[in-house]
Amino acid sequence: MSPVNLTSLGANQLKNTTSGEMVEIGSLWQEQTVVLFFLRRFGCQVCRWMSAEVSKLEKVLKANGVALIGIGPEETGVKEFMDEGFFKSGGEKVLLHFVQKSPADNISLEDITKALGISANVQAGEKPQVKQEAFVRLILRCYIYYSIVLFING
Repeated sequence: MSPVNLTSLGANQLKNTTSGEMVEIGSLWQEQTVVLFFLRRFGCQVCRWMSAEVSKLEKVLKANGVALIGIGPEETGVKEFMDEGFFKSGGEKVLLHFVQKSPADNISLEDITKALGISANVQAGEKPQVKQEAFVRLILRCYIYYSIVLFING
């Protein structure tokens, strides 16, 4: 797995879904530690499940000064994603870098808290079960086949 170039990553622009303002990704970790949660699509059922899972840590992350930020490649479906509550919410080193090997791979809540050096009392949910033909349709709709979670210490 290649290392993450924080300078290159940080120079990219994001649109804030609340304000509509464009911001540099690097500005997100200048003042605090962040969890950047990259999603395939806001309408993807697996992405929604993984977002709901990581959101279980939102209170403990916030209490420890860690921001939880979801990033998607497009605006399609973001309003519904936020309305339905699937996701609540200068860096020096990457604390944890996770990349999916298959569409249903996800990082455990325990690995997240361990990388941040905090503890949380949350229980992981059950992974969604999908029939083979439905899974194939889901994969075809998810045109980006990976999800990345970065933990950047500000």
